Amino acid sequence: MNKSKDKRINRLKRKRIWPSVLGLCAILFLCSVVLTAILGITCFDIVQRKVIESGNHSMKIAQLYDGYEDKKLGDINESVSAYTKISSDIEAVRVVDKSDKLIWASSDRIPTSDQVLEFSTPNEDSETPVQLIIEEDSAQVFSVEEDGLGLAIRDDFFESIILSHIANTDDILGKDNKSILEFKIWIVVPMKELNVYVLHNVHIYDNDLFMLVMSMIVFAFLIAILALYYIISFISVIVSMRKTTKIVYTDMVTGGDNWLLFVKKATTLLKKNRKNNYNYAMLHFKMRKYRSFCTCFGVREGEELIEKLYCVLKKNITRKEAMAHHENAGFGLLVMYEDTKQLLNRISELERVLDDILPNMKMYFEVGVYQVESGELDVEQMYNNALIACELLGEEAENQVAFFDLEMNKQKMWERKVEDEMDRALQNEEFQVYLQPKINADREELGGAEALVRWIHPTEGFIPPNRFIPIFEQNGFILKLDDYMLENIAKQQAKWIEEGRKIVPISVNVSRAHFTREDLAEHICAIVDKYQVPHDVIELELTESAFFDDKNVLLDTVAKLRNAGFIVSMDDFGAGYSSLNSLKELQIDVLKIDADFFRGKDVEERGMLIVSEVIGLAKKLDMKIVAEGIESREQVDFLVEQECDLIQGYFFAKPMPIQEFAEKYSAI
Repeated sequence: MNKSKDKRINRLKRKRIWPSVLGLCAILFLCSVVLTAILGITCFDIVQRKVIESGNHSMKIAQLYDGYEDKKLGDINESVSAYTKISSDIEAVRVVDKSDKLIWASSDRIPTSDQVLEFSTPNEDSETPVQLIIEEDSAQVFSVEEDGLGLAIRDDFFESIILSHIANTDDILGKDNKSILEFKIWIVVPMKELNVYVLHNVHIYDNDLFMLVMSMIVFAFLIAILALYYIISFISVIVSMRKTTKIVYTDMVTGGDNWLLFVKKATTLLKKNRKNNYNYAMLHFKMRKYRSFCTCFGVREGEELIEKLYCVLKKNITRKEAMAHHENAGFGLLVMYEDTKQLLNRISELERVLDDILPNMKMYFEVGVYQVESGELDVEQMYNNALIACELLGEEAENQVAFFDLEMNKQKMWERKVEDEMDRALQNEEFQVYLQPKINADREELGGAEALVRWIHPTEGFIPPNRFIPIFEQNGFILKLDDYMLENIAKQQAKWIEEGRKIVPISVNVSRAHFTREDLAEHICAIVDKYQVPHDVIELELTESAFFDDKNVLLDTVAKLRNAGFIVSMDDFGAGYSSLNSLKELQIDVLKIDADFFRGKDVEERGMLIVSEVIGLAKKLDMKIVAEGIESREQVDFLVEQECDLIQGYFFAKPMPIQEFAEKYSAI
């Protein structure tokens, strides 16, 4: 398979998954960002509220000492002690004056002096600045600023608290009021005459994180829905790709492996066999006359038969082999074999089991075989070689097997070369007209000639007709070539007439392919009349096989040509199987006896007897007789004795260029 075709098929099989993958990655990234933000904001808010609550308690305690000189300090201290007992978060209170002289303390716990940070509050109505320090050895100081609603925590406070002062990280879904985080802070409230230090043991309980937990659950639920959606999407794409691949690799007639999958499997098998552990052969297995079967029984029945053939062949191959339906009633098989004899036996066995599908009908098969060489991987080329071998088979034998060889490949390459260059050759007049004389049998003088084509190729040189005429007959180019030859002969006859030469009739072959058109007689007349040449100097040779195409068109065309003054002859008489029947219905002027009657010593006597009877029959039908392919004096003497009219063959002259012909027979 070529690369562009392979790419198109891969694009057909492959759906684009990357948009879904990118979408899922983007969703997960956004979700993680949002989740992190929610978690951070929520935790920050919880810590801030706890700290603000502690700050409020500190403010209340500090207010008890407002104007303490006018009051009894003992009563104040008792009130503070009572307040600390009520509040479980307050562990210690320490009151000092501006010179740091201790006025009163609930315990001996002392904050270090380097932890104090002086700052001003944003609240203009309050003259009381508030300070916050950490009760640990970290010496990190965090300021808390009073606002209208309470205390606002500094931006980097939460991060430091979380990183440095997590006391308990138990499961947040534990028991009620279970502390999951705690940290101790000194909140310092500076008064006019003194500073009030309050040590708070701040606890964050699982109940405090209820909203956070609920938010995370809801968010996790949404993420799960999105993830499920994309997972379902992935599964759907994968299933769709598998279905598409199945369709791409399914044969529409058999329902099994198609040719694409066969090529893929066969290539894989050959790659695994690089060490030549097995011998492989590529087979083109074809049922002959499949179209006739469809004509008799219907196209649907024909397709059902192909499906049955496929199933039987599939059962008769191993895992290390491959097979698939190719087209019509043809199948490709890559099979292993030990030697040629074993391979032929296996092919015979396959033919036998296939023939058993229709017990009441005989089926015929033809098989082209290409024996795979070491290291070969081009499955399409291998199968093409098997096809070439099969195409060169005849129709005689029942079941036929043909092995591909290099000569077959050369023949196909030659056919390709001929077809590529035939139009150019015609335009450049590489096809040249040769004339072979027809000699009067009794006087041995020129009585006519046959125009024969020769191809003078610029690089190949002289190419004999048998190397290109059969190709032209198959591809239809023979129609152009026949017109080219007829026009050249008409032009040459017109030239000789103008020069005052005595001319003889020259015969031109008319291929059987021409008789598909009903206006053939008018077409021939138009070509000849362009040069104003008398019609009786042109002889039109028809092959006997043309009689078995459209007989009515042939008979009508021959009648029109004879009425127009052309001489009509039948070429290769005796090469077919119904010659006498064609003589009965076809009105012709000249009968050319096929050269095969004069070849072969074993049949010479019988051939001469038949020729004698044919000449006598033609004379009675008022036809002239031309014997072609004559190569000996004995044959000439026999034909003279039988009163044959004209003799054509190598005994008198080979085909020659027009100029040489004109010089040799200058009397014309």
